[in-house]
Amino acid sequence: MTDGGEDASGLRADARRNRRMVIDAARETIAERGADAPLEEIARRAGVGIATLYRRFPDRLSLVRAVAEDNMRVFGEEAERAQAEEPDPWRALTRVCHAAVERRVGMLLPSMLPHLREALSEHGTLWKRRAEVVGRLEGLLAEAQREGLVRGDIGLGDLLLGIVKLARPLPGMDAELDGEAAHRQLALYLEGLQAARPGPGAHRPRTIADVDRELGI
Repeated sequence: MTDGGEDASGLRADARRNRRMVIDAARETIAERGADAPLEEIARRAGVGIATLYRRFPDRLSLVRAVAEDNMRVFGEEAERAQAEEPDPWRALTRVCHAAVERRVGMLLPSMLPHLREALSEHGTLWKRRAEVVGRLEGLLAEAQREGLVRGDIGLGDLLLGIVKLARPLPGMDAELDGEAAHRQLALYLEGLQAARPGPGAHRPRTIADVDRELGI
């Protein structure tokens, strides 16, 4: 039996496909209904039976952890590609920010947080993957600041919290229009970070450690 925290590379093709469908369905369902959404609903969206879901993910925590790991894996890969393909570190970082909005992190993080605290405390691989992604993004931000591309009083914690707040859906808005609006607002937000220089009231940059402390992670 393989749970959500293990490498799925050893699974049969059909098992890998089922696992992928469950993770994708869980991401959408959690984004819409929260991390306590019925597992039966996730299985239905994935087009599998509830027994198949439990075979891959024996409990809710393992499924939430798998969604978080998958997000971090994708972000890590996107950050690596962006860093390799974009000579401008700020363009590379903003590309990753838009990928975060595309994957609905702003909707997922608040609803997953209670479960994610437990997952991070109990699962070393998840914490390691998170640290790798954070380290890469902090490096891009620091390089952009050294090159004078973004104001110096911004920390990665400021940037990521902004994404979470900007990406929350507007009730009653069509999903496609909401997605377009989220990317537009993110672009305006990021342009503002570039354009302004810190004045007399500039704040201390918020780090990821600050965010973790504030959220109780």
